[in-house]
Amino acid sequence: MPGKLSVDRRQLTIVGIVLAVVLFVALNIFGSLDLRGLRLDLTEHRQFTLSKGTEQLLAGVKEPITLRLYVSHALRDANPFLGSYADRVHDLLRAYAEASGGRIVVEYIDPEQFSPEEDRAVGFGLEPVSLEGGASSGYLGIAGTNSTDDVDVLPVLSPEREAFLEYDLTRMVNNLANPNKPVVALVSSLPLNADPALQYRPWQVMQELHQFFDVRVLEGDVDRFADDVGVLMLIHPQALSEKTQYAIDQFVLRGGKALVFVDPHSEAQALRAQQQQGMGADTASNLDKLLPAWGVDYSPDSVVGDPQAARQVSMPNAGRNQVVDYLPWLSLDRSHLAAGEVVTAELNRINLGTPGALAARPGATTTFTPLVRSSVDAMAIPADKVRLYPDPYALLRDYHPGGKELVMAARVSGPLKSAFGDAAPAGAETGTAHLKESAQPGQIIIVADTDLLDDRNWLSMMGQQTAVPVADNANLVANALDYLVGSEALMTLRGREVTVRPFTEVEEIRRAAESQYRAKEQELLKRLDELQGKLSSLNVSEGEDGSLLTDAQRQEIDGFRSQLLDTRRELRDVQLALRKDIERLRDQARFVNIALVPLLVALAAIGIAVVRRVRYRRRFDQAHV
Repeated sequence: MPGKLSVDRRQLTIVGIVLAVVLFVALNIFGSLDLRGLRLDLTEHRQFTLSKGTEQLLAGVKEPITLRLYVSHALRDANPFLGSYADRVHDLLRAYAEASGGRIVVEYIDPEQFSPEEDRAVGFGLEPVSLEGGASSGYLGIAGTNSTDDVDVLPVLSPEREAFLEYDLTRMVNNLANPNKPVVALVSSLPLNADPALQYRPWQVMQELHQFFDVRVLEGDVDRFADDVGVLMLIHPQALSEKTQYAIDQFVLRGGKALVFVDPHSEAQALRAQQQQGMGADTASNLDKLLPAWGVDYSPDSVVGDPQAARQVSMPNAGRNQVVDYLPWLSLDRSHLAAGEVVTAELNRINLGTPGALAARPGATTTFTPLVRSSVDAMAIPADKVRLYPDPYALLRDYHPGGKELVMAARVSGPLKSAFGDAAPAGAETGTAHLKESAQPGQIIIVADTDLLDDRNWLSMMGQQTAVPVADNANLVANALDYLVGSEALMTLRGREVTVRPFTEVEEIRRAAESQYRAKEQELLKRLDELQGKLSSLNVSEGEDGSLLTDAQRQEIDGFRSQLLDTRRELRDVQLALRKDIERLRDQARFVNIALVPLLVALAAIGIAVVRRVRYRRRFDQAHV
């Protein structure tokens, strides 16, 4: 009997292993065929789940849209990684078709060389991808069309932008479903559409806006804005004539919306002035007549510095380059963005460069709602200290916490009054009667920084063609325009593009140690100044043999040198402690990811096996009692 039981158990074990292998293969085949579209999204911001904005937009599609995914079979064979990415794109496209209720049709096309399909792909504007060796090429892109033959394309699908795939696809669907874009009038003193520093290419933020809006660039004096203009966009307004300011004033009072960017110091303008002229330029902008009438206080003479959000720069110090916090360059996370405002609620990070501060004007009739704020440790820095030759070390030495949050972007709403009083200025002809106050509540969004629009502040280049956002700067602008024109459905699909995921705890450790280091540095510099003052007051000069110095003076100098060495040793100890804290935290994270999780899984498996073994033995013993 025991021998028979042993044989049966061995046979059952073999049969069980065979069945487990068969079941494993069957489940993989079934999953690849029928469960490919199902996803479990465990990312913090649900980055791979269709956003509410996408679902809302797809549910509202009224006319048929065809999305053609071009994937060359040769490309799949040459690069399995791209083939796998193409499958994921196809899965997402099918999810779009399903969410649209069948109004979106997805086609999967293999454009073989010299075929009509390849000719059509070229006609749509898809770009070929060179295969290994460069002897041939393939295609991996999407071309979309609607019932009126409008075309929108993604010329090349790059795996580096996979995290942004939903954004790209929803933008395409939106363009095809809404070919008539809202009109935005743009007045700017910056070369947004043709920057010499970018070989006369437009800034990336302008390319983003052209996808959603009909942007009309206006130059020279403006008498009146056209009736079809929904939003007026002012970027770095400098030396605006009274006629143009009056046109802006009346446009807002007639019910027009405005998005305004002013700046105490435009670094983009300063850089281009130095490159072209070799000299400085007036880099500040202001609307000193209109902003007070809208209930906003703003000074172009100061910038905001915040050690809690400061970005780091590499600067020479004591003969070597050191990484140091530059207080006026800010990287603001969600804690600095208004969570209850649709313009900023879905954003994750905004990068600013030498921004100014806004505040509600006492006695204003409008409501001032902050959108982007600093920490309470921020301070107002005189703009002259950052305009010509900024010194990050001097800014840190002179830093003193202000004790209150400073607002760098705000929404202004409510009844407005004309900045020009009861009558139009001389020479202003608008063709309509002068308005002294608004007929309906106004809506204006004001941002005290223009450098957030500069590519350098929010883009990282991967290769020569692929630009990957590291901050939501363009999304902030697009969200603000969407809000002002009344199109909020697109806002939730933005703000999920950011690739930078900072280690906040590491940053806190670094900043704490850095603060301690800077305090020691200031103490050292203060001691040095005191000694130099004492030596100057003695009004003596040391000879070659040092005979003109008294014993007391020598002792004082020797004592300072000893203090200097002790302080430098303390600085080294602080830096060493900083590195140890960060390395310890890094090692803990590595242990959790590499060892702890697999160990817990293994222990759980062993525990389950032991429990099952005990239960089996118990049932076996009971059956043979």
